[in-house]
Amino acid sequence: MLAAVALPFAPTWLDTSTVTWPVPGEPVASSTAVVTPYRPDAMTAVVPCSALRAAGPAAVALATGPEPGGLVVTGRAARVGGTTVDLGSTAVADCRVMVTAGRDGVSVDAPDGRRTDLPGEPVPQVFGFHTDLDPADAAGLAVTIEVADPFSTSPGALKYGLIGVQLGAAAGVLMLLVRPSRARRRRVRWRLSWWVDVGVVATLAAWAVIGPLAVDDGWASTIARNVAATGNPGNYYRWWNAAEVPFAFSQELLAPWTAVSIAPLWLRLPSTLLAVATWLVFSRGVLGAALPVRATTGRVRSLAAVCLLAAWLPFNLGTRPESYVALAVVVALSLAMRARGLRELALLALTVGLTVPISPNGLLVLAPIAVFAPRLLAALRAASPTRWQLATHVVALSCVVAVGLTTVFADQTWDALLIASDWHTFFGPALPWWDEPDRYRYLLGSDQQGSAAKRMPILLTAAMIPVVGLLALPRAHRDFVGRAALRMAAVAVVALLLFAVSPSKWSYHLGAAAGPIAALLTVGVVLVTRRARTPNRYLTVVGVAGTALLIGAAAVALDGPNAWWLPVAYDVPWPSEPPRPLGLPLNQPWPWLAAVVVVSVLIYRRRLVRAPAAGPAVTTLTAVGVVLALLLGSFVAAPLRRPEGSLAKINLDRVAGTRVCGLADDVEVLPDGPRLTPSSEAGEQLVGFDRQTGYPADAPPPDPPGTGASTFLWGSHAPDVQATGSMTSPWFVLPPQPANGGVTVSVAGRTDGGNQLVFDFGRADGGGVAPLGDRTPVDRPASDEDPAHPLWRSLGVDATVIPAGADRMRIHAVDGRTDALGWLAFTGPRLRSSIGLTEFLADKGPVLISWPMAFLFPCVHDIATVRAGVATTPLAVIESPRPFLTEDRRRDVGGVFAALTVFGTLHEIPSRLVGRPDVDWGAVKLSGDIPNEQARDAYSRTVTRTLVPGSGGVEHLPPER
Repeated sequence: MLAAVALPFAPTWLDTSTVTWPVPGEPVASSTAVVTPYRPDAMTAVVPCSALRAAGPAAVALATGPEPGGLVVTGRAARVGGTTVDLGSTAVADCRVMVTAGRDGVSVDAPDGRRTDLPGEPVPQVFGFHTDLDPADAAGLAVTIEVADPFSTSPGALKYGLIGVQLGAAAGVLMLLVRPSRARRRRVRWRLSWWVDVGVVATLAAWAVIGPLAVDDGWASTIARNVAATGNPGNYYRWWNAAEVPFAFSQELLAPWTAVSIAPLWLRLPSTLLAVATWLVFSRGVLGAALPVRATTGRVRSLAAVCLLAAWLPFNLGTRPESYVALAVVVALSLAMRARGLRELALLALTVGLTVPISPNGLLVLAPIAVFAPRLLAALRAASPTRWQLATHVVALSCVVAVGLTTVFADQTWDALLIASDWHTFFGPALPWWDEPDRYRYLLGSDQQGSAAKRMPILLTAAMIPVVGLLALPRAHRDFVGRAALRMAAVAVVALLLFAVSPSKWSYHLGAAAGPIAALLTVGVVLVTRRARTPNRYLTVVGVAGTALLIGAAAVALDGPNAWWLPVAYDVPWPSEPPRPLGLPLNQPWPWLAAVVVVSVLIYRRRLVRAPAAGPAVTTLTAVGVVLALLLGSFVAAPLRRPEGSLAKINLDRVAGTRVCGLADDVEVLPDGPRLTPSSEAGEQLVGFDRQTGYPADAPPPDPPGTGASTFLWGSHAPDVQATGSMTSPWFVLPPQPANGGVTVSVAGRTDGGNQLVFDFGRADGGGVAPLGDRTPVDRPASDEDPAHPLWRSLGVDATVIPAGADRMRIHAVDGRTDALGWLAFTGPRLRSSIGLTEFLADKGPVLISWPMAFLFPCVHDIATVRAGVATTPLAVIESPRPFLTEDRRRDVGGVFAALTVFGTLHEIPSRLVGRPDVDWGAVKLSGDIPNEQARDAYSRTVTRTLVPGSGGVEHLPPER
């Protein structure tokens, strides 16, 4: 235990990156640089006077970022942190400006020898190295920065020794404490209902194929990929790449899986195996202790199966840590219920030690311990006749629990914990315990966090708790099943309360309590049916009231939509409204009341007097069965409704080996080709449209009017929104098209609701054009478009739908709307081609995949990596469906790749979901150039390792936005 306590402070090897720009011996050119945190530990910048003279007062000789955070040097001044330092005369031939920055502040040495000290000024931010000068004038420019990453660490020799001592001691203690007990336990025969196990495993296996994405699947898998590639355990997308310490164990466990494959089905295997293990422990360990007489019966095991599936399936598939925690809580519950001696206590201590480092919700493992504390203390006292033995056993158990400290600090330090906690709290979310009601506000919301299937187990649990209390608390009704039900209710309550310690309040965390929820529902139903055998007035009243409460819970649950994260991956029915199978309004109480009455009559037709008291059990079974049928049925139907982009089809294709690149197999990129030129035939016809204008001033076209894609441009935007019009462009020459070719235009405004945009095709015929037909391009305006700031988009048609023999095309447009959106603007036509996304990205790495999408592209291997405070600059970015979730580029949350948009821009390349261009699958963007042909990562970099103490060995940079 002492070795574990010493681990956070033991000497550790720290990685430090030294970046030098430009590469020695190479000409000076602006370069990208992705540094995290944005302020390095030290900086030295040298600007020769020749560069200052070339820059003059207006041009920038050197900039590492925008003011006031970055360093900006012009021919007359150096500006840093809001302070301007006059550089004076630069006439001396060999003079220079030197800026040095470190922990103590910033110093500027002017060409005339003057030194200006800015004590306490932090090191300037670095988002790249930029100069307005050409290479000849910029000769002699140089910047060197040092970045020490507090999370890029590895154990030193002493720390390895401490790890060995702690793990060896814990293993020895376990061997001593977990010796087989002489007490003989009754063997339970489980083979009689083996078919329930088969059904559960089959359902979980099918769910791994067809089930929905977890919100953070992409986030967690990308962190794990970066850990496997670089050893860096940082957040990757935000928080200045701070590690999740002390809750990073699940990512470390996932990292080896990503080294084998990053296919979605493969990465779902751990959570599926954890689900199977949870079922086995739940059905044998928990139910065997709570219902020893009935646990092996087919009815009870079937009941337990549907309750666990209802609590597990909506939450725990994927790479998030809830599945690990859920298994651990069930293991802890089983051990606590069966505790008789040191064996169970030691295994329970190990469970706690390995669970808490998984996530903040790992503290749920304490719920069974809190409820069964008297039993656990009694077991400890029984095994410890003397105080000396008691103290010895407590120390031994503490040694086992201390495995958790070894798990956290094996390659992290006390400094890392303090820094990570500070940055996490600053950038957020970091909500206090009293904001826990937010979790249930999300659960009752109208988006994917409040989906009907997620609501049902939680609301049924809330309704079952008072029912169990009323049936089990009265002294006249206390028996073994009643006491077991009360304990399950207490564990569920404590578990739900422990969620409050988590700094984030998302509803999908609730899956960590799947075991206690299923246990309460299962034992609660058994208790209700047992009490209903001998009904009396009290039990009847409780049954009717409990039925009403549970019906209300079911109706509120089914008032939620059938919404799931990233709907491009599955076309489920009722994605934005309450499910209504066969038109039944399941968000109303009367269908549930009718169902409960019918089912009760069928079950208790010979003893109807029992039906009112048994109502809560019937209601729970009905609700769980309905929600499971809706859940499984929806995801079976999803790939049949739309196979394009379907995650289920992606997984099936992977199993079959036919297509292995995930969503990329269903996405085509549509890069632009040459512009079409006007033909000699008849000219344009304009009514209400204008050339080279007709668009809002704050929504400029892709290129300045008259240039590039906007060489030809028309629009109908006018101050009078009532104005309407129509126009026909001149004919354009359409060259022969390959099979993957097509034509496209850029459009702003709307093409529906009275507006129209059509491509006319024809064939040159003497001095005229013979019409061959028209085609209407599919339009998909951005879902998050602000009407006050409209966006331009590409619309086009494929060569395969262009009429045969066409060699001419023109554009016909109608502005028939009279509302605020009643305008239309578009460019002249240009050619386009189509290419698969995987092929398009083949030479455009590294790629940054936004976190919602990162789980779906197993063939994108060349991703941007982050190590020792420096990331590789992405050339391409795969965005999520709108609204784009760009935390990776937002400085206010410590986005690691914020540098992408500081000196450069991202240009969207048109793309589509093959066969369904109306579906917003996401977007592909390429990083643009800044003036003087910005190069990517045109610097030299070395990584050095320094042995530093675990506390005080690295600077604690205060977070900022």
